[in-house]
Amino acid sequence: MENDVMMPLRGLLGALVLLAGLGQAQAETVFTGEGTSCTGAGNPVRLRLTVSNLRNASGLIILTVYGDNPADFLASGKKLARVRLPARSGATEICIAVPQRSSYAIALFHDENGDRRFNRNLIGMPTEGFGISNDADTTLGLPNYESARFTAEPGDNRQSIAVRY
Repeated sequence: MENDVMMPLRGLLGALVLLAGLGQAQAETVFTGEGTSCTGAGNPVRLRLTVSNLRNASGLIILTVYGDNPADFLASGKKLARVRLPARSGATEICIAVPQRSSYAIALFHDENGDRRFNRNLIGMPTEGFGISNDADTTLGLPNYESARFTAEPGDNRQSIAVRY
């Protein structure tokens, strides 16, 4: 009799452990493209970013680094590197190591609902926070590469980006 009661509880406990593990996997920092962690060997340029003005710790920060080709900036599939990491309210520190290029530009968004998409409303306005390197102006639409462009040398390079909602 006791086994009849315990079996469903063990199954439920196992499912909860599995779900907890999946939640942790989504919360891990993930590097894609040519970007790597700053703690490992490899890419010579380390971009140390402070992302500020996050309104909450929900979801992810998805940060994309573009290389020195202006035509690649904000173009689908043209990233140099990307990192996804858990959001933290206030400020979040990110370090991504990238190959050396003559210049870079960064775009990021606060994926509050964790769907890995930059959500917009019916008229195309962002519903999630976003930021561009150099805090490039977005009042009249998407910024161009030149307004977001910065240079970086091998070693540590610091940038700050304020998220706008």
